[in-house]
Amino acid sequence: MTLPIIRSFRSSTTTESARLVHRVRSPRTAEPEANVPLGDTASCAYDPKLAAFLDRLLELSVVDWIGIGRSLIADRDALLVRQRAWALLEAAIADHRLGVAAWEIRDAIDTAACLATRAARGWSRDTRGCFASTHGAAEAAALALLARGHLRADAVAALTTPFAALIA
Repeated sequence: MTLPIIRSFRSSTTTESARLVHRVRSPRTAEPEANVPLGDTASCAYDPKLAAFLDRLLELSVVDWIGIGRSLIADRDALLVRQRAWALLEAAIADHRLGVAAWEIRDAIDTAACLATRAARGWSRDTRGCFASTHGAAEAAALALLARGHLRADAVAALTTPFAALIA
């Protein structure tokens, strides 16, 4: 079954030309059930340890973010351990239906990163890489705190170690 022919325009360097495109309708997905729980809301509704970590992240300066990233990049031995712990964390989030809470935490981490960089301009490639490393590690640490009841202690430790000073 196809939708009506749709006109789309492709820009060219010399002229604009129109072409006809046939679009195929995707199959309709089933409506979600009304009483399906969104996840383990009891464990993530309010976690003081996680909230304190997110608040402390907001207080970090951009120099602190970059410094943490430099230490993460320099510690290549711990990279494999963190990657394995990340795989366990992703599985725990999926298995225990923590996706909505994880999305909210990722949003909070993105907000903290944005606030830290709002005045920064003209970063080098190295500085951007260091900041990105910290951003990813902060997300992993916060999500590990969220799912710590469903993870092995060594996985939580591997993901939260870069921010041990910020986690109460």
